[in-house]
Amino acid sequence: MAKKKRLGILTVALAVAVVIAGAVMVNGALKDAAKQQAEQEKIESAQKTEEVVEEEPSELEATLFFASDYQEGEQGAPSDNLKGILNAVKAEKPSLDGMIFCGDYSNVSGKSNYEITPEPAISEIKGIMGETYPDLTEENMIFTQGNHDPLTISINSPGLHEFDKYLVYVNNTEIDFPWKQGEVSGSLYKVTHTAEVMKIRLNKLIEQGEKRPVIIAQHVPLHYTARTASGHGTGDNLYSSLVFDVVNEAANELNIIYITGHNHSGGWDNYMGGSCYFKKPGDTILIPEFDKNQTTTETYKKETLNFTYLNAGYTGYSKASPDNTLTGTVCEIYDNKFVFTKYSSEGVHPLSAAGAANTDPDDSTLIPAENYSKALESPQKVERK
Repeated sequence: MAKKKRLGILTVALAVAVVIAGAVMVNGALKDAAKQQAEQEKIESAQKTEEVVEEEPSELEATLFFASDYQEGEQGAPSDNLKGILNAVKAEKPSLDGMIFCGDYSNVSGKSNYEITPEPAISEIKGIMGETYPDLTEENMIFTQGNHDPLTISINSPGLHEFDKYLVYVNNTEIDFPWKQGEVSGSLYKVTHTAEVMKIRLNKLIEQGEKRPVIIAQHVPLHYTARTASGHGTGDNLYSSLVFDVVNEAANELNIIYITGHNHSGGWDNYMGGSCYFKKPGDTILIPEFDKNQTTTETYKKETLNFTYLNAGYTGYSKASPDNTLTGTVCEIYDNKFVFTKYSSEGVHPLSAAGAANTDPDDSTLIPAENYSKALESPQKVERK
């Protein structure tokens, strides 16, 4: 009897223990669930905060259109190309406040050294722009000089041009930033002088506390390509580091956007993305190193950008690969950011394709794949300083 009684007590005790253990487990599970719920709420709260930050109201101050190289090739008449691009832009951007065209308005075989008047082509471009955007005045159109163009009355003067919401700094090709810099005598002096003048003017803007973006427009780009190397022989933009160093330093304080053209005649920019390339502050760029006793260079520096750098968009023809699309660029200037969108005649186009080697000439050993650009969709946002 006593034995049965002890057994009953043990059974009850075991049952109580099971209940207690179960309660502890339930309590622990509830605590874990509560902890997970709290962490999830914290994450959701953070996400909501980020969404609020991203959706802060922005005031659109100006909308600009960039393009270059209005030269006929195998991709149709430049006038038709430009009309197609602008029609795609107009479908999404009903008004423009300004336009910048980065040189080369015509081409004739064998005549590429400032020999072909740009006046008929510039007149045609003005007409197309005015037809598509009747409120865009000629005073708000900037035309820089390319290597095919002599300096005529329609080419804007070098230096600063002031607009209400932005500034444009023009470097013309013949005087300020030549092509074939290694081959043509006097180029080092010209680029050195240009860099010195730019430093003075940009530093003055910094001293004045300038907040408007500075858009630097020129034809020949800053970055390294096989055109700068011995295989091409001309040292195309051999001395660009002189200008790059000045601009990159000033961009610690100023909002700078640098636009160029020129490299559409081959696959020179394939590693950058082909016919479209775009780099924002924090990205890296290859800048030629030079010896003043040499006309070309096989070496370059990898620099970190403090400014936005892109090609304006080719409107005549492009022999780039894998992407040879003809485009223009829309830059929207907001009070707290810039938004960049490429447009082809088909609509929105990537700002850059994935980089690849050039095959003619082969630059794969000159520029290793680690330097190839990544594909980049439109639009892209850059915060203002």
